[in-house]
Amino acid sequence: MKLLVTGASGFLGSRHTTVLRERGHDVVAVTRPGGRARGGSEGLGAIELDAGDPAARELIPGCDAVLHFAGVPDPAAARADPASAVRENVGTTLNLLEGCKEHGAALIYPSTVRAAQNPPPDPYAVSKRLGEQACRLHPTPAVAARMTSVFGPGQVTAEGATGAIAAFAARALASEPIVIPGNPSRTRDFVFVDDVAVALETLVAERRFDQTVVLGSGVATPLIDAARLVLGAAGSGSPIVTPGGELAPGENESYETGTRLLFPTRPLAEAVQLYVDWLRSHPAAQGSARD
Repeated sequence: MKLLVTGASGFLGSRHTTVLRERGHDVVAVTRPGGRARGGSEGLGAIELDAGDPAARELIPGCDAVLHFAGVPDPAAARADPASAVRENVGTTLNLLEGCKEHGAALIYPSTVRAAQNPPPDPYAVSKRLGEQACRLHPTPAVAARMTSVFGPGQVTAEGATGAIAAFAARALASEPIVIPGNPSRTRDFVFVDDVAVALETLVAERRFDQTVVLGSGVATPLIDAARLVLGAAGSGSPIVTPGGELAPGENESYETGTRLLFPTRPLAEAVQLYVDWLRSHPAAQGSARD
């Protein structure tokens, strides 16, 4: 298949580009002009073009689908600038939907399980829910893929990546305390990024469009248990600190989906070990952790 991947300098975009190319697909990578390269995005040969620019639609001819990872992926950033989050998560999506309609392609819109909550808990979830609605209203074949807590190679906290396991691993490898604010027993459905890439590949290859799906393992893991898994994988003696306290809306909740991927996912302990091993080999992951 030929695929267009936006947001190719970020965690999800760069890793999907790498995995899908390794699986034999022709992947055109696109990144925002002036965007900062992150772990795993080196050497992808990305085209610099804003996904909201009408010129981006001219990259779609010949593609089977667009995997649209460009946008605001971070609840904190969306809270700080809600208007920008809507522009990046909705406006760019509509632009690419129009391009897909013009050129006979489909669109995969990565969303979040937070968007399934009624009401959505924060501006990030609202912006993603609006992007899903754009996909439903538009005639282009599309999938809104609500993702759980995705982690894996390419995710480096020192480069601005967010995510619980990424934060835990950075601190474990730096021999710094793992801090879990709020309720340490709240759960997340953690899923390895390479498994998500294969799931999206399957959706496109089998043309399972015009639906909303949840991509997760179906297993709810308490954060404190995930932290212990990371410590074991890293062979680290870092302490786990649970100070409690108030968190931003949506951050202290569990998001249990009960839904599995369209095919088996690897066990969390195995996936965490693969990720920790990748971090050990990646230069940007060395040194002090970030909060």
